[in-house]
Amino acid sequence: MARPLLFTLAAFALLGCSDAIAETAVNEDELPHATINVAAPAPEMDNYTEFAAIVARHQAMSERVARISRRLRVANAPLCDVTRLDAGLSTHRLDDYPPDIRPLALHFMTLGEDGRFIRAIVPGSPADQADIRPGEEIISGWPIQPDRPLVIDDGFGSAPIAITPEPACVAPAFVINAPRPNASTDGREIELSTALVEQVGDDAALALIIAHEMSHVLRGHRQDGPRWVAELQADTDALTLMRNAGYDIDATVAGWEVGIEIHRDSQSLSATHPPVEIRLHNLEQALARLNAGPDGFVRLAVQ
Repeated sequence: MARPLLFTLAAFALLGCSDAIAETAVNEDELPHATINVAAPAPEMDNYTEFAAIVARHQAMSERVARISRRLRVANAPLCDVTRLDAGLSTHRLDDYPPDIRPLALHFMTLGEDGRFIRAIVPGSPADQADIRPGEEIISGWPIQPDRPLVIDDGFGSAPIAITPEPACVAPAFVINAPRPNASTDGREIELSTALVEQVGDDAALALIIAHEMSHVLRGHRQDGPRWVAELQADTDALTLMRNAGYDIDATVAGWEVGIEIHRDSQSLSATHPPVEIRLHNLEQALARLNAGPDGFVRLAVQ
């Protein structure tokens, strides 16, 4: 394997093996969620700069997706049959990573040899408001519960921190290493490729994609079902989910129309999605219905 590729795979193994950001009250046996689980030796010292750039790039993508996903999942919790308490943080331990990756994890990630550490914080979340920061160690109180504090060691001593997690839909979104723009769900989790996240620079446009996949989860759409019906329903639902989360859906649909040629190219290989003209017309109709309806929280339309 060529050295740059080896470093890339190691980076994604390093970043993908800890628990999902914003998923706080989880069962320990659900961890880890791995994007690429490969073992790789530590890079030579003169390659650490390159490796650090790979880690930083993927971490930034993951944090962006976590922030958008959490906003959608918290705002739409009343629509979900299954919710999970969410404080807006992710954690990791050294043994979440393959043995050969652990030296890299110690060097590049905010953790120590023993214990559970804060990996990332969603801006504006309860964890952020409690001034919890990456690298701090969790002494006790994990998973977070509303009736007990989280005891954190910030390097100057331990102290209890009261956090009030919020209910959120159980439909976490992750970034995976893939060269083609794509988003998909297995009915439980949402996966977005690095190529897609990098290509979609506008947060609202990325929220539309995540919300579309959330609809598939909420509706329980099956792969063997009528795909055009499911895809158009997911587009319609996505605008509702976005509006509930406070996104500007008028601008989002207008942007989709302006970029229709890009969408046409990205869907040219899809055998399951309707033509872009049909999807755009469906989005415009859904937008008109939402704008003509009452203000406030909107429930998903009955199928």
